[in-house]
Amino acid sequence: MKSKLIAAIPVRNGATTIVRTLDSIANSTMLPDRVVVQNNSSTDNTKEIVMAYKRLKIEWVENGADTLSIGNFNRALDELSDQTEYLHLLCADDMISPRFYEKLIKELEDCPGYGMAYSLDERVDDDDQHLSYSAKNTGTVDVIPLDDYLHAKAEISNQAVSGTLLKTAYQKPAAKLRNFIVMWDTEFHAEWATHSKKIVRVNEYLSQFRWHGANGTLDWTTTIEPSVIDEWRVMQVVEKMRKKKPGFIRDFKLRGIFAVRSGIKAMRYRQNGSPDYARKIVEGSKNITGSPAWYMAQFVVQVRELLVYKIGRRRRHPKNFYS
Repeated sequence: MKSKLIAAIPVRNGATTIVRTLDSIANSTMLPDRVVVQNNSSTDNTKEIVMAYKRLKIEWVENGADTLSIGNFNRALDELSDQTEYLHLLCADDMISPRFYEKLIKELEDCPGYGMAYSLDERVDDDDQHLSYSAKNTGTVDVIPLDDYLHAKAEISNQAVSGTLLKTAYQKPAAKLRNFIVMWDTEFHAEWATHSKKIVRVNEYLSQFRWHGANGTLDWTTTIEPSVIDEWRVMQVVEKMRKKKPGFIRDFKLRGIFAVRSGIKAMRYRQNGSPDYARKIVEGSKNITGSPAWYMAQFVVQVRELLVYKIGRRRRHPKNFYS
């Protein structure tokens, strides 16, 4: 029997966080027809915790062999997309607000095929304490033209995986996770958007992204290719989806954004006592951006650090090298 809404939770060793994730679904004003927890070779007691959870009827699926995060998400897409009208890929350490499904589904009801809606998100730490927000909560809803969406996505605009609802309309997945270990969501969302009849951003904090010491992203932060260089590569991949050649100003802007993001990472590694790796980030990034964009960007990095973290006193998770 086909469903209206399926929540899929790919997981590996999620024992410390998955109950809060499941609670957030159970507290929803609109419950999924199915909640599928897809296990990727967990070595902790995730299964026992999930099987003991009583507030939802949960399907436990074993991958068998370790497929990495990309394979785990792709399996959910392959096996569930054509079984439901809406598919939510929810990370096992993130949470949604009670009205997440209600609000996002409402915005996609008139979409005749593939679609995508996403909300703003709050970033929290291991103890659910506030760190930051992805953007300003205005309560408005924006229907975004495809080129506008790709324009922003090529600049690595904020969009949390768990804060995104996919309308599959009972079809096979419009996109798959392909080329990037860390930046897969940027390429995936952009590709899904190219097939979507409607793209919607709900400017409310309807999801929570958790920064903690066991974030899967952190497994790759000390490897320069997936954590740094791939950012530039995915920016280029998404920019090409716009099917227009970027001019000098657009190209320089993209290099500047990449330089800022890389400069932040290098600064964080220096602050955390890894100057050698910071130098590798600088060397690898500067080779891409060129000196003018790099040095202009580092001025922005220092001003941002002063205004946001020193004067503004924003909290930052010590393991977050991206902000």
